Amino acid sequence: MGNATPTALRKTRAVLTGTSFADNTTGAITAQMVRQFTESGMGGFATIYSPSGTPASQAVASGATATIDWNADSVGANGPDDTGTVSSTTVGADADFANDRIRIYDKGWFMINLGISFAQTGSDTVIWTFRIGHDIDGAGVTYPGYDCAVQKVAATLDNMASASGIIDTTGHTTYTDVVAQVKNGHGSNSENFQMHYGQLSVFRVG
Repeated sequence: MGNATPTALRKTRAVLTGTSFADNTTGAITAQMVRQFTESGMGGFATIYSPSGTPASQAVASGATATIDWNADSVGANGPDDTGTVSSTTVGADADFANDRIRIYDKGWFMINLGISFAQTGSDTVIWTFRIGHDIDGAGVTYPGYDCAVQKVAATLDNMASASGIIDTTGHTTYTDVVAQVKNGHGSNSENFQMHYGQLSVFRVG
């Protein structure tokens, strides 16, 4: 799948964020409100995914949290996104499987969806915790609390995990990165996490 850049829409965004629509200073329904409502319907959206179904091991130390490697099986891919530029400013959201992230440039509220089909190579009883994280302007990954956990007790058999939630990107200066991470909950042993299929998606809801 390729990137989708709605050029005409981005030209409209440039007009909306220009001087044609003044900021709200009276508390009434104003041009600023119309502008912000319209912008909220313009995107962005992005998806990264692993489509092969062939597992590739990613070692995770005991008690450690690792960012999921979307290209561990060498077939990671970017789904559609709506990144583009307006007056030399990057807007929208950028799918970037090579760096295991989605970068959101727009300020707003975004729904995050994570879905994983996975196995492990060892027979340890491991509680795998999957976490949605975000990194605001490169300050470091923090967690809004959208986690899920799966107890894995046998090698090779697939398990499913999913997590979702809404994040606020209005506080960033330039971008918010969205990542998916996994924690090995075993008390003493490293374990190999194996993703068979997976997808991480974002889309603007406000």
